[in-house]
Amino acid sequence: MKKIRQLHLWIGLLTSVLILMESITGLLMMEPWLMGAGRPALEQRVQTQKTQSAAEGEIVQREGFTEGLEADRNFSPPDQRSSAMGFVKNLHSGRISNTDVSFLLDIAAIVLIILTATGIILSIRVLKAQSRGRRKT
Repeated sequence: MKKIRQLHLWIGLLTSVLILMESITGLLMMEPWLMGAGRPALEQRVQTQKTQSAAEGEIVQREGFTEGLEADRNFSPPDQRSSAMGFVKNLHSGRISNTDVSFLLDIAAIVLIILTATGIILSIRVLKAQSRGRRKT
């Protein structure tokens, strides 16, 4: 049983570091302003086209995307809405159907960062205590 606990401890510690990195980078991808960046490039492109189209008073159709007044962050290409791959892509970009749920991803990332950071701290404390116990005997 002791070997299984040690195995669990080490695997948990190593994977916690990976989960921590994934959580931090995921949060930064969803909220680029945290790194001092402005809006994502795609969103800037759509915003520029919205402004141009609004000035012209029309909606422009290009490359299967509706650009102009109707283009916004919640848009999904029509061929991916019903497929499983489209659902997964939308979910990872913070959308369920046409509902923006990116705030839930932000909350989940923050919670994962807290959980993994405290898990790493606790694992290191356990390893230090084990090391001290071995030295005394």
